[in-house]
Amino acid sequence: MRLLTPYWATRRAATSDIFNEMERFFEDFGRAPAMAAAERTYTPACDVSEKDEGFMLCMDLPGFKKEDIKIEMNENVLTISGERKREVKADVEPKGHRIERYYGSFARSFSLPTNVDVEKIEAHYEDGVLNLHIPKTQVAAPRRIEIQSKTDTPSH
Repeated sequence: MRLLTPYWATRRAATSDIFNEMERFFEDFGRAPAMAAAERTYTPACDVSEKDEGFMLCMDLPGFKKEDIKIEMNENVLTISGERKREVKADVEPKGHRIERYYGSFARSFSLPTNVDVEKIEAHYEDGVLNLHIPKTQVAAPRRIEIQSKTDTPSH
C-alpha cells in the first residue's frame, strides 16, 4: 500500500499555544465565525501496517457512530467515508464561543495491491477506532515444467 502523509505532518510543528492561536486567527480571518469551523477539512489519523498474512489499517474516528461510517471497495481502491453530525437541542439556542471539534463528512481512499483477497476483508469498530484486516491472497508455489522431446510426447 502506498504511504499517505497525515494532515498534521504537513503543518508547522507547534512551539507554543500563542503561535497556534495566531495561525488559527489568520486562517479564519475574514470568514464568518460560524463558517470558520465548518469549512475546515477533516482527515482522520490512520496507521497502515503489513504482515506476511495481510495488511492492518487502524483509523481514529472518535465520536462517530458505527452507522455513520461507510467502507467501499471499487477496482482495488478502498474508500472509508463518514459523517459526524453536531447534536443541537431544539429548545436551547447554542452560544458557541469556540468550536474546535470537527463536524461534517470525510473520505479517505487507499490503493490496494493486487495480492489482497477483497472478499475476506474484515472491519471492526470499537471505542472510536476502526480496524480493518486486509488479508493477502495465497501465492502459488513455483512449479517446474519439464521439457519434453518429440519421442517423449504421447501421440494423439
